[in-house]
Order: sequence, then C-alpha cells, then structure tokens
Amino acid sequence: MILILLISALIMGLHSVREMKRRINEDFNYQQLELAKHAASILTEHFTTLKREILALSRSPSIQYIEPVSWASRMRTSFLSVGDYGLDKIILIDANGLTSYSIDHMGSNFVDKRPYNNEDYFKWAKQLDNKDKIYISEALKGDTQNLETGLALIMATPVYQIARSPTHLTPAGQFSGVLMFVINASSLARKVVGPIRSGKTGYAWVIDKTGQFMYHLEKDFIGQDAFKVRQFKDPHISFSKIDLIQKTKMLQGKEGTSWYISGWHRGRIEKMKKLIAYSPVYIGADQTPQTWSVAVVAPVSEVEDVIHTVYVRQAMVQGTFTAAVIIIFLFLMVNERTWLRTLEREVKEKTKDLEDYTGRLRRSEESYRSLIESADDMIYTVDKNCCILSVNQYFQRLTGMHEDQIVGQNISDIIQYATPAQARSILKRVFEKPRTIDQEERVKIGNREYWLDTKYKPVMTNEGRIGSVLVISRDITEHKRMEGQLFHTEKLASLGSLSAGVAHEMNNPIAVILGFTESLLEKFPKDSKEHEILKIIERQGNSCQRIIENLLAFARISDKTSTDTNVAEDIQKVINVVINTLLTKKVELKTDIGKDLPRVRGDGPQLEQVFMNIINNAVAAMEDGGILTISAHSSDGTVEISFTDTGPGIPPENMDKIFEPFFTTKKVGEGTGLGLSVSYGILTKFGGDIRVRSQTGGGGYNPGTTFTVVLPVVNE
Repeated sequence: MILILLISALIMGLHSVREMKRRINEDFNYQQLELAKHAASILTEHFTTLKREILALSRSPSIQYIEPVSWASRMRTSFLSVGDYGLDKIILIDANGLTSYSIDHMGSNFVDKRPYNNEDYFKWAKQLDNKDKIYISEALKGDTQNLETGLALIMATPVYQIARSPTHLTPAGQFSGVLMFVINASSLARKVVGPIRSGKTGYAWVIDKTGQFMYHLEKDFIGQDAFKVRQFKDPHISFSKIDLIQKTKMLQGKEGTSWYISGWHRGRIEKMKKLIAYSPVYIGADQTPQTWSVAVVAPVSEVEDVIHTVYVRQAMVQGTFTAAVIIIFLFLMVNERTWLRTLEREVKEKTKDLEDYTGRLRRSEESYRSLIESADDMIYTVDKNCCILSVNQYFQRLTGMHEDQIVGQNISDIIQYATPAQARSILKRVFEKPRTIDQEERVKIGNREYWLDTKYKPVMTNEGRIGSVLVISRDITEHKRMEGQLFHTEKLASLGSLSAGVAHEMNNPIAVILGFTESLLEKFPKDSKEHEILKIIERQGNSCQRIIENLLAFARISDKTSTDTNVAEDIQKVINVVINTLLTKKVELKTDIGKDLPRVRGDGPQLEQVFMNIINNAVAAMEDGGILTISAHSSDGTVEISFTDTGPGIPPENMDKIFEPFFTTKKVGEGTGLGLSVSYGILTKFGGDIRVRSQTGGGGYNPGTTFTVVLPVVNE
C-alpha cells in the first residue's frame, strides 16, 4: 500500500512539473506577444508620420512651383521632422519626368537630368484618381546612402499646383510632378526592434509581405527570403513549422503565438525549440495592401531552465524521502524492537530536512508564480494614506509611467475613480477590519476608461498588524462591452416580437377602414367635399399600412428570395428611379461602378430596397443640395458599394443608435426610423455587412457621411 502511494505521488509530481512548464511557456509567450504588438504599433505610427509629412510637403508652394530659392530649404525642414524615421533622401520629379530635385540625409541638394516617366510610381502618380494618395513600394535593393544592407522603400505622392504664393496668386491646379521619400527600411526596422530583449537572450526580427527579412540579428539574413535562407544555412533541419507560421499567419497580417525548431541562437549552433510571438505592421499604401510582421523569439530552454533547478531539488528530496521510508519500513519489519528508537530519531531528522526543503521550495514557487501573474493583472500595494508602495510591470505599461514616477504618489492621482474619496474609503474599511473586499470599478487611466475587477487584500506584518493592502485589478472592459451588446441584442429581439404583434393587430382595422373608405368614395362625386375628406382618410390609411409593412419587415424578413443577383444592374435600377428626385433636390450624382462586377449573394428587390433607403437618407441630409457619389468595386471575395454624401455628417453621440429601430432625427411624419434597421437585417441575412464613416466638419475636415455595403461574391 505504501509503495502504491509513493508511486502515485511520484507520478503526480511529474505531471505537476509538465503542467507548470506548459503554463510558464504560455505566459512567457504572451509577454513576447506584448513586445511584438508594441513594436508593431511604433512602426505603424512611424509610417503614419512619414505619410503625413510627405502630404504636408506636397502642399507647400515651394514644392508645387519648384521655386529655386526655397525648395531645398523646405525639404530640409521635413528632414528635421522625420529624419529619425529612416528617411534617407527626398526627391521631387517635375511633371515631364525628366528632371529631379533632391536633398540627401547630409543636407546636400542636387538637380539631375534623367528620365523617370517609365517608373511605376511616376505612372501611378500621374493618374488623376490618385490625387492626395500615397504610393509605397516593396522593400528593394537600391541606391541608398549610409545603409549596410541597401534595402529601401519608395514613398511617393502626386503634386498639384493648388496653393497660393506671392508669385502665384491664382493656382493653376495642374499636375506639377511627383514627390518621393526614399526610406531606409532596414534602419527603420532596426531602430524599433533592435533593442528588444525577451528574457535574457530573446530578440526580434521583421519580414515584409513577400517574406523578405527587413531586420534580423543575423546580419546576412537581412534582404534575404525567409523561406530559403534558413534552409541554406542549415539544410539538415526541417523549417516547415516556421515556414507555415510565416505563410498562413504572419504574411496574412495576423497576430498570435506558437513555436518552431531552429538550429542557432546568438552564436549557439544546435537544434533547439523556440517560442515565437508575432504582430502585424500596417503600412497603409494606397496602390496595394502593404504589411510587415514583427516577431519576438526566445529558446524554450531559457524559460524552462528557470524552474529546472527547483524541480531537480524537489525530485531529490522526494527520492531521498521515498528511499528513507522504504528502508525504515524494512528495518521495522526485521528489527522492530531493536532499532525502534534509532529509526524514530532518523525519521524526525529526515522529516525536519524535508520540511525545510518543502518550505524553501514553497517560497521559491510562490515568488515565481507572483512574477508570472504580474503579466496578467495590475498588482500593487498601498499604505493607509493611499500612497503607492510598489507596482508590477503590467501597472507600468497600462499607465505609461515608470516605477520611479509612480511609487510615493497617491493612488487617486494615477487612477481616476467615480468619486475622489472612493479609494480612501475602501482602504479605510480594510485597515479597520482585516478582510478582503471584491468589487467592480469604473475608472479612468490616462485618457481611457476601464472596467476593473479589483480585490483589496490586507497584508499582515510579523507583529500581526496590517502593514499595507495588496490590490489586484483585472481588466474586464471587454467583458462589460460584451454584456452591453448582449443586452442590446435581447432588447432588439423583444422589440421585433412586439413590432410583429402590434403590426398584425393593427393590420385588420386599417384594412376595414380602407375598405369602407373605398366603398364610400364610389357614392360621392369627385368634386364634392365628402369625396375630398374620404381621399384624405384613404391617404392617411395607406400611410398607416406602409408603417405596418415596415414593422413586419423589421420583425421578420421573408425567406422567399433568390440566392444571387447582378448587383450592378440592381444599382442602375435604383439610379433610374431616383434620378429625377436628385435633380429636383439639386443633388449632383457621381458614379464609379467597376466593370464586370461578379454576382453576389442576395435578392435583387431586397438589395434595391437597401440602396433606396440609403440614397433617401443621403438626399434628406443634403437639404440645400450637394453631391452624392456611388461607387462599387470587388476585392478579396466581396463587392463593396459605397454611398458618400456631402451633408452635415452624423454627430458622434448618434453613431451607436442609427441602426436601432424607430431611431430617427427627421421631423415627425417624415420617417419611421426603420429604414436602416430593415436594411441591416436584409444584409446580414445574406452574409453581408454595412459600415458607416462620418465627419461633422470638426478639425478642418469636410463634413459628410459614407455608408458602405459589403456583399459576399457567389462561389461559382
């Protein structure tokens, strides 16, 4: 029986070791994912800054008119703003594509004569549709300065003469040339991801959408194909795992964690398992989707070695104890009386040693568990005066402050509670009566609101009094948001059932009213007062009947529909119906409908209803006239139809309500508030979606609203 118990304990110990290793690997990889996401966000912001700067530079009169006195000075000003983001050279090409004006990173300016008009970016920029857009090339080996790798990105935008200057009081508005940034791609990637350290030896690397290394710790990898260079370096190892991760995850712009087999790491040449976390970088080119991917990697051995020593010691203690118990058991069987006292003394000594080892192991395990858990929640301690005593790394990342800036401050100065005295009140209760308090809190950290599930737990000193309070806060903001969405969904379901019931109950009396009205109309002359009154009753009855039909359409969309339709024809049918109304309302119609659009999933008449609802809303928004733009194009298995108006835009406080039934900003009698609700139901039935983007004119932007209908293409 004792032997069985010992074997069971050994098996459970081994299982515990494996489970602990698995959890530690997962937690470590999640920390690597945070590093990758942070680096990716910085690179994305750098590209956003570069794009913003090239557009600002293109709008300068010195650039638009290539003014001899000031064009170089204006370019140097841009270098001062974004030179640290890998910018290597600024080039301005004239409208003919035969002369270039440039300055390099040293501030030297040049004027060269050579043809540029056959370059892809020049042809792209000359197209009128690409005005105010940005072309970004793939990373190529080219002529760049102070580069150890020679990888460069070309960022280009068209220049038009639209600005006024003392020498050009009336802008010509014509194409003036192409403005181009030459960006040191490897330098940009190295500055952001080069300093990253995961654990002791982990590092980061970057690939572009073609799988080419933008940066890697192995310098000879930079500029090489990631799918080939590893196999070339060590052909004896299968890199199918990392190749699959790159192909199906990283090059598709996804983020996540995994592992793979490698043959080297910081000078170590051996086959090893590595943990990897990756996150996409959104470059935002207008001519084609451009993404990079940042990966953070570290050997599994680096993580597991941390706990290996502790568990080896535990195994030794368990083995020693097991052997001692077996020996004691045998000695008791053979010499029970003779060696009883000796065995008792040995058992006490072994037990004491075991307790000492177990105590040290427990403290070490608790310390390590605390370190791992710090990556999941905000963990900090405060005194009775609400002053912060210590914080973990997650607290620092969430607040964007260093530990030295936080420790010693009042907690209410870092976290804004619903009431200023809320934190002090809770801490006072914990100090007065030692107990753990759990509660959900809505707070503001920086400029962002959070929901936190917080535990306040007293920390006792050796003297038995409360020395401080341990606070553990978990971010449940997403959970709260999902609860709100669930409540909203249930409310819509109840409203749909209520709408159907009300509509059915009202349909019969309305039908009776219209029937008797029609009968009475036949009995009175058309020019009589009674006939006029009956016509008014008939019109109002028909209005009620249309409202009832809208209620029924909101509550239940008919399943008797076709499975696919020619969306281009559906759009044209709606345009033919509304064209006279647009002319009457002084609304100019512009269309950009792609040729040979594929058939989409949906029913033609129902989709026409959706398009009609959106167009009517746009016309209603442009009370004094305006421009309505309808465009339709296919991309990645979908067709997107956009309706853009130049109206006043939708206020931010109404954006979350526009798809709610009966919500309308129109005057009483002009709308039921069901148009967008019914449209949303029709689109989701066919696997489609509807998106809204609106600007009310703040911040110097032109007001207007764009509704985009997304429909899946029929799989032929």
